[in-house]
Amino acid sequence: MLVLVVVGSAVTYEVFFTSSAPTCQILSGTTILRSQTSRTTFGAVTEYKLPSPDRWADAVTMAPDGSVWFAEQEIPGVAHLYPSNGTLVEYPWPGYTAPSPPDCVPPYSSSGIALWNGRVWAAEEFGNVLWGVNPSGGGAQLVNVTGKADFPYWLSVGPDGALWFTSDNLPAVLGRIQTNMSLQIISLQGMGNDEPLQLEFVNSTLAYLSAINLSENATTHGCVCNGHVYSFNPENVGQAITPTRVGGDYNLQLPTSVAYSAGSLYVAQHEAASIARYNYATGTWTRYPTSLVPWSPTTLPYVVEATGNTVWFNEHYANKIALLSPTLGTLTEYSESSPPITNFDGVQNDVSIALGANNSLWFTSMSGNYVGFLDGNYNPGFAVQAVGTNSKSVAQGGSASFELTVSGTWAKPMGVNSSDSENPESTPTAITITPSTNLIQPGASPFTLAVNITIGQGVKEGSYTVAVTVTNGGVQQTAYLFLVVT
Repeated sequence: MLVLVVVGSAVTYEVFFTSSAPTCQILSGTTILRSQTSRTTFGAVTEYKLPSPDRWADAVTMAPDGSVWFAEQEIPGVAHLYPSNGTLVEYPWPGYTAPSPPDCVPPYSSSGIALWNGRVWAAEEFGNVLWGVNPSGGGAQLVNVTGKADFPYWLSVGPDGALWFTSDNLPAVLGRIQTNMSLQIISLQGMGNDEPLQLEFVNSTLAYLSAINLSENATTHGCVCNGHVYSFNPENVGQAITPTRVGGDYNLQLPTSVAYSAGSLYVAQHEAASIARYNYATGTWTRYPTSLVPWSPTTLPYVVEATGNTVWFNEHYANKIALLSPTLGTLTEYSESSPPITNFDGVQNDVSIALGANNSLWFTSMSGNYVGFLDGNYNPGFAVQAVGTNSKSVAQGGSASFELTVSGTWAKPMGVNSSDSENPESTPTAITITPSTNLIQPGASPFTLAVNITIGQGVKEGSYTVAVTVTNGGVQQTAYLFLVVT
């Protein structure tokens, strides 16, 4: 069964289910439920299975003590996971009724969560409310934003100590709740049809906002489906802000998430199979294609997180968590299931991520009914990297050759495939990528992989990124090659 999930005023992602939950049971009143999760580990991934019926886990964040909080749309409410022993404590919000059979699809959506002012806060978008749960006794405090900032989406604690949130709606506004629970609505000027989605604070004077444009194209009558990233100073904010567009008029495909680190902005493009990077030092954009999947033209990156020179993002339709190293020019993608999925029916709808401790990441699964943890220090046993230069200038109609090395050991054959930044789907068309082999036989390093790239006459001048991927099925290791077409 296919369910279209509406975020704000339009559809932005899809959720796939192969079967419905056995019942539509919901926790009632202020009852707190305690249970034990079961834990499964495969490779870099550990999953904590949630109780039945499915909880529809979404927004997630890690607490300072290493425990994890996340929203549960089926209850609805929030839950607290203790990874050390698998204990789960669930806190329902009062006054809700059970979803209707036979599908048990909850009419609630919670994409934003934050620990603030002694409570665990989450946004219930379709109800236009924010709930703050007291972990000590489970009591819930409500802030109703109906008619003021409808469809509250992302929550973020500001450097001013207030709780900020986005409203995925037009006209564009932000909400800010002070510690005394007073609510301020801030108008966003000069953003056209861009609807604010995610908010990230870098410091006391710098914040970033990703915004998507879901308006109708006047010519095709289809969705414009682009957007931009904006910056603003969160100090001394009045009734209105005119944010600054970052990176000019560069065309981003539904930029649902933004993260800043080490002088660069990273943007998840939800209508594409790549993420984008804006480098402040050079004033240039670079697209990093993901590996491709046969069941979808796009992998749908959704949320991006960055720290130091490490960039994490999830690929909704590919059912993967990705770890990008811009410094090394490499990408590692981990399947969120074992065995990896082979079609749309296997998509587990893992749409939320949050940074963990010690180079790790937490993520939640709506239809897989689990909370997942990925250890970024895990060694998958093989890696691929360019030897010598990974960038060249090539004339239209010309070609360039690169050499990659595959290191490590592998007991089974590994596939070789490629993608590039020609189009939003990252599918090579006018650029031809030819590796010396499409299948690496079992063996050990070093294995040399030659790659020849031919530039078609119709390729426009500009910068392009080529991704050459080696995979054992569960893990994809990618080396990026950078071309300037003249």
